[in-house]
Amino acid sequence: MTLNDTFPKADQDQASYQNSASARRVFLVNSSGDSLKVSQIEENRVGSDCSGVDGAANRVLTLGNTSESGSPVSVWVEGTIISQSDLTISHKSSSSTITFSINIYDTDSIRILYYI
Repeated sequence: MTLNDTFPKADQDQASYQNSASARRVFLVNSSGDSLKVSQIEENRVGSDCSGVDGAANRVLTLGNTSESGSPVSVWVEGTIISQSDLTISHKSSSSTITFSINIYDTDSIRILYYI
């Protein structure tokens, strides 16, 4: 028995999977057997990729996704997971943005993990 025998809709979703060096296949399946998300994307960025001034709050980072990303979204700055209360995430069809309510420095390493 294969995954597609157990979850037939997964085969359809697999066909639309985007081949990306930073993407991993992940099948999150609901109780009806529908695949909810099929690609786990990790982006590694730095603070200088954000808009705004070095060391300021309210800097905006635009993600490189080409389809609407979804929850959950996890963000680490300098290796520390950032609370959802310190972020505003806006999902759009062409990209998604993260606005940080904490200070972000140009040299900060930023890791983002999300599903599409």
